[in-house]
Amino acid sequence: MEKTESCIIPFISIKELLSEEASDLQLRIISGEDGIGNMIRSHIVQKPGLALSGYMESISPASIQILGKSEISFLYQMEPVNRKNLLKDLCSQKISCFVLTDEIELPQELMEESSRQRIPILKTMLKSPLFLEKLQAYLEDKLSPRLTLHGVLVDIYGLGVLLLGESGVGKSECALDLIVRGHRLVSDDAIEIRRKGETLVGKGVDLTRYHMEIRGIGIINIKDLFGVTSVRYEKNVEFVIRLDRWVEGKEYDRLGIEEGSYEILGMELPYVEMPVAPGRNISVLIEVAARNQLLKRKGDHSARKLVEELGERLKKKAVSQGQEGDEL
Repeated sequence: MEKTESCIIPFISIKELLSEEASDLQLRIISGEDGIGNMIRSHIVQKPGLALSGYMESISPASIQILGKSEISFLYQMEPVNRKNLLKDLCSQKISCFVLTDEIELPQELMEESSRQRIPILKTMLKSPLFLEKLQAYLEDKLSPRLTLHGVLVDIYGLGVLLLGESGVGKSECALDLIVRGHRLVSDDAIEIRRKGETLVGKGVDLTRYHMEIRGIGIINIKDLFGVTSVRYEKNVEFVIRLDRWVEGKEYDRLGIEEGSYEILGMELPYVEMPVAPGRNISVLIEVAARNQLLKRKGDHSARKLVEELGERLKKKAVSQGQEGDEL
């Protein structure tokens, strides 16, 4: 099994939650401005219910804590001294920020403690269910594990095919031929891949998106040359093909019974190695490999069916020869 290098776990700051990019969250800061640079490293959004009962181990570090009417009402039911001590312990759990989702006055002790420990308190105008849905989607996009690979990502018949191989092996030229044949480019050279649940999503970096370097021609813009239907902004990564320079004497898979795998961000993808040599139309072979992979996903494995059929014929022939031997 092939494996990529280790991934990068990103983070964002509280300041980014207040930016134009996150305007859908409708957040504003009401306390703890000194902590606006606090980092959010966890996509987990919590309501500190267990923590308010004294179980601080339930708090996820560098996370966002949501405060609604039930949490604030619970705090107001406590004695002032107990409330102050509890909030002191809560704010010491390396929380990134609090978010208030209901129109309710905050306890003074929380305002004071959050300011003292530089934990911002934000307020949203959205209702709790809608806000939590939007916030979770935003954090999953920003904080999902990701890495950048050198290769080409192409949409072939709706299948996201990642082409890998050493520099100069012909990845870009193959991708260009595939685009001419009606398939779509996602990214050439640098591909940013992030994991969203059980899916890998790939896209190009902003600066070089839809550009391709062709030796002898230079840098070209695929979108400008072939139109918007020739490109995609992003695509799920579902199949990996490594273009390998033909090496005399090296064994290559000729039957396709055994399936290789390539690990990216903890997920294993179907993987094949394709030898590159003069006279081989690699783009056509990649297209056929993509078609074949789509068939496998439907449960139609041509190589295995052929081997099974051959085995059945040999079995029947052996039985037939055995019966003839008995008659003699």
